[in-house]
Amino acid sequence: MTLRFYVQYASAWGEQLYLSYTCGDAVSILPMAYLDANTWWVELEMEAPAVLHYHYLLNGLAGKNEKRISITNNDDLTVRDEWVHPGAVENVWLTAPFRMAQPGAEDAQADNISQRSTGNCHFKVRSPLSQGPLWLMGNIPALGNWNETKAVQLQCGNDGYFGVSLQIPAGSHIEYKYFRAGRYEAGENRRVITGTHTIVQDGFTRFYDQPPKGAGVAVPLFSLRSERSCGVGEFADIRLLADWAAQTGLRMIQLLPVNDTTVNYSWTDSYPYAVISAFALHPVYAHLPAVEEAIAKSKGAFGSAAHTAANTPVDILLNAGYAATQSRLNAAALLDYEAVIQYKMQCLRLLHREHVPDAAFHAWAAANEYWLQPYASFCCKRDNEENASFYYFVQYQLHCQLSEAVAYARSKGVAIKGDLPIGVSLQSADVAAFPGLFHTGLQAGAPPDEFAERGQNWGFPTYNWPAMEAEGYAWWRQRLRHMAQYFSAYRIDHILGFFRIWQIPRHAKDGILGYFEPALPLTKDELQQWGIPFSRERYCEPYITDAVLYRLFGAQAVTVKAVCLEPSGGGHYRLLEGFRTQTGVLDAELEPSVTEGLLCLITNVLLIESSPGSYHPRFHLHRTSSFEALDTDVQQRLQKLAEHFFYFRHNELWELEALRKLPVLQQATDMLVCGEDLGMVPHSVPGVMRQLGILSLEVEHMPKHPGRRPADAPYLSVITPSTHDMPTLREWRPADGRQVLAAQLQSQAMWCIPLLQDWLSLDASLPQLPPEQERINNPAVMPWYWRYRMPLTLEALCGADRLNTLIGKLIKESGR
Repeated sequence: MTLRFYVQYASAWGEQLYLSYTCGDAVSILPMAYLDANTWWVELEMEAPAVLHYHYLLNGLAGKNEKRISITNNDDLTVRDEWVHPGAVENVWLTAPFRMAQPGAEDAQADNISQRSTGNCHFKVRSPLSQGPLWLMGNIPALGNWNETKAVQLQCGNDGYFGVSLQIPAGSHIEYKYFRAGRYEAGENRRVITGTHTIVQDGFTRFYDQPPKGAGVAVPLFSLRSERSCGVGEFADIRLLADWAAQTGLRMIQLLPVNDTTVNYSWTDSYPYAVISAFALHPVYAHLPAVEEAIAKSKGAFGSAAHTAANTPVDILLNAGYAATQSRLNAAALLDYEAVIQYKMQCLRLLHREHVPDAAFHAWAAANEYWLQPYASFCCKRDNEENASFYYFVQYQLHCQLSEAVAYARSKGVAIKGDLPIGVSLQSADVAAFPGLFHTGLQAGAPPDEFAERGQNWGFPTYNWPAMEAEGYAWWRQRLRHMAQYFSAYRIDHILGFFRIWQIPRHAKDGILGYFEPALPLTKDELQQWGIPFSRERYCEPYITDAVLYRLFGAQAVTVKAVCLEPSGGGHYRLLEGFRTQTGVLDAELEPSVTEGLLCLITNVLLIESSPGSYHPRFHLHRTSSFEALDTDVQQRLQKLAEHFFYFRHNELWELEALRKLPVLQQATDMLVCGEDLGMVPHSVPGVMRQLGILSLEVEHMPKHPGRRPADAPYLSVITPSTHDMPTLREWRPADGRQVLAAQLQSQAMWCIPLLQDWLSLDASLPQLPPEQERINNPAVMPWYWRYRMPLTLEALCGADRLNTLIGKLIKESGR
């Protein structure tokens, strides 16, 4: 049979459309031919029966949705399609948070089209946000001859697809439109000429309604406080937060990562982005009474009477002093992470002894074995434990509790938004299980900014992207699909890392000693072409003179010279072997002032040598005393080179990197994707995010351009006054918090999601912490204790009528 594809697309000069299809195990990519100003086409021969999976590519950019056709006989088939750009806003409206607004729709597989259905011509169209039935009308009897009473109704699926099969003679010249709620779609009539068998796929309907906007609340789960929780926010508390959100008109709850971060059970494990598993949930969020209840039910169904009479789970929590411990931990103004996690693990171990695995547990464990086994092995080694079943038990309880809470929130019309950390801990189950996917000799971070003068060093190993690509990004796909069990949307932490990552040698402490990867490093010849008299020792080694030493060390300079340095000629010095790296200095256990001075001295370089003969300008090299000592002409040349290197040299390279990786994340699930595009943003980032339909982050406290206002936020964005890394409104804008929130709500951004602290600031009569204690994280301080807790319970928040009425009023007035 002959299969012909016709695609409507008004292309520009230099653009090329491709058909990518899979039939069986064979994957083919065919260039399409330019037919006219609005149409591309291609044909291929196939034999029935067959199933064809396909999508279109525009100059390598893949369309968002894969299509499927079942070939049942050898009659010729014509497919008339549209190229839908992946960045089209309608694609965003097909994601999970918007589908939640369409309850009761039938679950139809409209994307799985058979060559033969009830007719020879199948019409298919996407129509997100549709309310009520969708109809098809046109200029032939089968389409009602433009008579509304004879229009054809399309069948709706819960994913926003509509379709209908009709019997229409081959060669018919059809003009038609879609019709909904008493009105035709906008634009000219659609046109098609039918074949023997035709599939017409029209992209999206053209009902240009007011684009939907929503509001939400951002809060770390550990910051929640309820009468039922024990010292920390728990998965069960999401229910109460959803009640409050629904009451006020908020439609999204945004959480920080909820993955396990347990390395040593100390407060340093409170850092929610240092995950030890990209899949495992954190035991600190377990609601112990719910675990107890689940075990009691399980034992009642499967345990013997003699066994259950001996020691019930209720006795275990009672004997563990749960009520008294809960009262003590809940009384604390801030999170006592160590006390909470140690007590909860103690109770979970006691409860595990009474656990009777049932069929549901075994089915879940089998389905999740791919990550559970490495995670449990890691935990056994960490805890000197031999029984891996304990960790299976804990993760199953956490899964059940989070799933139940998320289902409840969705029933209230509230979507849960998760957070995708840019890295995983060096000490993690993923690194141990898949070492080839990571560069453990390097660490990720960020270059200096207004929040961290010496840059940020997160300590995470960087990704081995070529190895991940060779495996079809399987680890990422599994990770995203696992998240989609719980979340309708997610925030990509540090999306810039998918363009390029700031990579720091493992021997360095300060992020300022890093460099971008991938990059196009400079060579000696290139430096000399810029007119820079390059010397490796002068540019890559710390610049040390007596003047530099006395500026850094004062009276201690003489001792530092005697203990840590040796002369290198011409009044210069070099560090002795044991002090040439920052880790070496830290291991030497010197006086704190000497240690700090040596750490700074090591950063006094102009170029970073990533490998022999490959050089990167040190970030902010113009602020070094090494730079000050150069001739003025060389200073100007070097500063101009650094500016070109950081802001222009890599634009095309970084764009291609992101377009290889980000579509994999986006297409793995139907979650709404938002990117944290803050910091030193490459020029290509906004364009790539628009191309892919990824929402940007607009933060008033950290505007992307001087003078940028909430009114300037694009529709495909999330707007917020500040983030968890910044001061809250009560510390930053104490006099006009209400005006800030009102202006943000009135913006065109699709979502306005302020911090919970900023919502609470609207009512000064409510309990409050000192403003400086409301801050969740300070990136300039590493490690930081993540311990903020809301100053009132969720029960009290639900009853805060004055605040809740005001929030509801602001949201209603903004049209959200």
